[in-house]
Amino acid sequence: MKLISLFLCATIIFTPAYSLAQEPDYRITSVEENQPAPFKGILLTQDSLAKIESDLRTKVKVCENDCKLKLNELKLLHNRDILLIESEAHGLSQIIKTKDSRIAELEKIVEDSNNSWTVPLVAVASFVLGVTITVGITYAVNR
Repeated sequence: MKLISLFLCATIIFTPAYSLAQEPDYRITSVEENQPAPFKGILLTQDSLAKIESDLRTKVKVCENDCKLKLNELKLLHNRDILLIESEAHGLSQIIKTKDSRIAELEKIVEDSNNSWTVPLVAVASFVLGVTITVGITYAVNR
């Protein structure tokens, strides 16, 4: 096993890397009819080259338009969410105002009822009634 590992390491280290040594060939030349090609490769007409360039430009424009469309969709969703939140906040503030006015009305009712003469009268009458009943029961029991 060690021998196989040593062999593999040696071949990786000492094998030349051809892919790193070769540079791409970007030669462009024009060829006339019945003229041999000066190098091996793909031969394109001007029309096919223009078509390739046009297709690439079209793809770039389509990608740009897709990005703009997605951006506008996200902006619309964002604006919709903001409007929903604002409307909910407005509705909740209206509910709070309604509850506050109801609380103010109830506090006024309580203040008005506390200032009336009936509360002390009922308290004194209850005390007098309680004392009278207690004295009556005590008198009845002791007799």
